[in-house]
Amino acid sequence: MRAFLRALALAGLMMLLAAGAAAAEERHTVVFPCQGGGPAGIRETGDMVWIRLDMPEEAATADAEGGKWTPAELKAMPGFQLLGASLRFTVTAVEGLDLSYALRCGARLSYPQPVRAGRNLWDVTAPVKAFLEAPETGLQIIPFYQLAGWGMQVKEGSVSLQLTFATDGPEPGFPMDRVQSSPVFDYSLSMLEADSPFIARYNETTESLLEASLPLGVPYYYAGGSEDKFLRRFFPDTNTAYYQPDHMYLCGLDCVGMTRLVYEKCGLERHPSISDLLFRGVGHHALKSNDPGRWHMLLQPGELIAVKHGTFHIMIYLGTLRQFGWTEKSAGEAAPLLDAPLVIHCGGNPFCYDRYEEYIREKGYRNTMPPDGGVTVSVIQKTAGNAPHSRDTFWGKHFGWYMLGQDPLLVFPLDDCTDIAWYGPEGTPAGEE
Repeated sequence: MRAFLRALALAGLMMLLAAGAAAAEERHTVVFPCQGGGPAGIRETGDMVWIRLDMPEEAATADAEGGKWTPAELKAMPGFQLLGASLRFTVTAVEGLDLSYALRCGARLSYPQPVRAGRNLWDVTAPVKAFLEAPETGLQIIPFYQLAGWGMQVKEGSVSLQLTFATDGPEPGFPMDRVQSSPVFDYSLSMLEADSPFIARYNETTESLLEASLPLGVPYYYAGGSEDKFLRRFFPDTNTAYYQPDHMYLCGLDCVGMTRLVYEKCGLERHPSISDLLFRGVGHHALKSNDPGRWHMLLQPGELIAVKHGTFHIMIYLGTLRQFGWTEKSAGEAAPLLDAPLVIHCGGNPFCYDRYEEYIREKGYRNTMPPDGGVTVSVIQKTAGNAPHSRDTFWGKHFGWYMLGQDPLLVFPLDDCTDIAWYGPEGTPAGEE
């Protein structure tokens, strides 16, 4: 009997621990608009100028039910734990080269990071933790150089602070906890195949009625960027190892053609070339210095990630499996990837070849090669070597994937990337702040 009671008590303790662990995994993401802007640098007199950031009560973030929350109220939640914080701001002018700045709260600093004209992204987890403990200390953007007359101009109203945190108790949800209906999601996800689980999850989560624009998804076609040519057959007019010059190919999009088309449809500014993004290095430190498992604490859906991995490539950040509504139970063998970054891009995908090989056969097309890629949702990982499944494409590129229920989720690995950059347009491309 005593052994039975001990076993019963142990079982109860394990249930409590499991419940606590599950509660601690409840993650929320909020964005606070900050007041502050103007010049930051060193005056001709040698005096240092910095920018103080404030989060007034009227700028409090809203939960899914419309309730307002200040940083102090969030911190008072049971078991509050800050997991990550990112800062966004727009620089309208810079004077000098290789300017480095940091966010400071008292003695705590973010890692000094370079700034560029346009939107900037920083990982500011350390100083924001200090700020939540002692908000009276305040936050300042400070320069990290000592040459007089150099500095930057930060646009007023462009600064925002994103917090990701966990709590122990049941708390209200916040809009960024789940994907929100937006043009970026509508236009990008509609380029997937009709039976994509991401279209189904998006419709279920947002109560949308989104449909695929092409039943088999938009195929990859080098230098493709126009919708009116989709699925028309062409002989390649470019010299690239992807094509055999004596065969025809179905027209679709390449990676830049896709991202620029989505941004154009959403009324967003045309993004710079991949080489320009990588050369400027905007946001690269926030991504390079963090395991991709932390990227969801820094990024917002609709922002772009550019990489160099032999060739240039660009992708749209979508969020995470958790934000699409998958759980530890429903994600199957992809459960360890619940908070890994998801991207949608037009690139290599061995399953596109299979789908379009049958399509070409049914159409009776001759001398036509199936595409070895198309618009795809991938999960970013350090390496594809941990993926339980793998396959080579027709062109010899190796891919790893996890089964997400009955569907493959391809891995986009970072181990062969030699450079990386971030791009965030003005405004909120996917959902409201």
